[in-house]
Order: sequence, then C-alpha cells, then structure tokens
Amino acid sequence: MKNLKNFILLFFLAISFSNYAQENKTIDLSITVKDENKQPVAGAVILIDNVKQRRVANLQGVFKIKLKKTPKEITVFSALHGVKNITYRGENQLDVILGKGNGPKQVIGADINTKSEGAIQFRNIYDYLRGKVAGVTVSTNNRISIRGASNWSGSNPPLLVLNGVQVDDDTFGDIVPTTIRSIKVLKGPETSIYGLRGANGVIEVKTAL
Repeated sequence: MKNLKNFILLFFLAISFSNYAQENKTIDLSITVKDENKQPVAGAVILIDNVKQRRVANLQGVFKIKLKKTPKEITVFSALHGVKNITYRGENQLDVILGKGNGPKQVIGADINTKSEGAIQFRNIYDYLRGKVAGVTVSTNNRISIRGASNWSGSNPPLLVLNGVQVDDDTFGDIVPTTIRSIKVLKGPETSIYGLRGANGVIEVKTAL
C-alpha cells in the first residue's frame, strides 16, 4: 500500500514538473519574409498575438525573437507587399511569402507606411547617414563619428539611440532606410540628458515601424 502511495505521488510530481517545464520553455523563433519573386522583404513588421514588435525584419528579410510564451497567431505586414496572418503551430522557423492573395495593403497603426523621401536609393543606414545627414562622418568600414563632438574619451563612437532606446552596432545596422522618419544629431550640451554615455555625441533615429 505504501509503495502504491509513493508511486501515485511520484506520478503527479512528474506531471507537475512536465507542465512547469513546458510553461517556462523559451521558444527561439526565426521568420524569413520574402516577396513573390523570392526577394527579401526588408522592414517587414511582425505582430505576435496582435502585439507589434519593436524590431522589424532586417535587410535579409529575417526576424528573430525569443518567446517565453507560445503564441497563437503571427502577423507579417509590409506596406508594399501586403499582410499575412499565420496560425502558430510550434515551428522554430517560418518562411513567409507576401504578395498577391495576402490581403489588403492596409495600414497597421499610425504612420506605419511613412517613408523618408529618397531613402529607397540607400542600401543601408550607413549610406543614408553619408548621403542625407549633415555633421556625421562614416568611414568605409562604417565607423561613425560626429564632427565637432568633444571626443574626450578617445575614439569611441557616438551613442546610438533607436526610438528612444540605446542600441548596439548590430541593431543600428539593421535599420532599413525606408522606415526612417527622422534622424537627430546631438553634441555638446545637447547630450546632457544622456550623461557620460553621450560624451562623443548622440545619434537619435526614429522609425515609422
């Protein structure tokens, strides 16, 4: 009888542990977005259970995220290529084709299809800075410096801020030029709100996505 009780206890403990592990499992999700011609759709917007994600698909049309909760639906949107809703079935890799039959090219949220004038001619954010932003120097290896910044801390680059959040070089490099709404270059006293982090100047980028 005692052995039976122990068996039952262990059985329920095993079930509880299994449920706990499933609830706390992290999902590594990668979404690749392409158009009808199998070309990457850079800047595609991703919504997970109707929540718009802060980042968008990069220049290769790839969006990666770690999820702590299993989603029910994923929506992929591009102002140029349309929108597609996908029922999530536990995949780690999703390949999404946007184009005809993907629904209307509707606007999700305010200003989502705002484009920076002439931005389509630039391959990446570094070309955009070279061609459209005064006071910024970008080297051939994409090293950024702000002319006239104090540069008291050596050769460190300026602080990079995307939609109010400090980002690293990789995230900054993923910004799609056609999504840019504005770029503001700060130096000297203007950087005081960032403290020592802004000693070499600050580049604030706001995107429409």
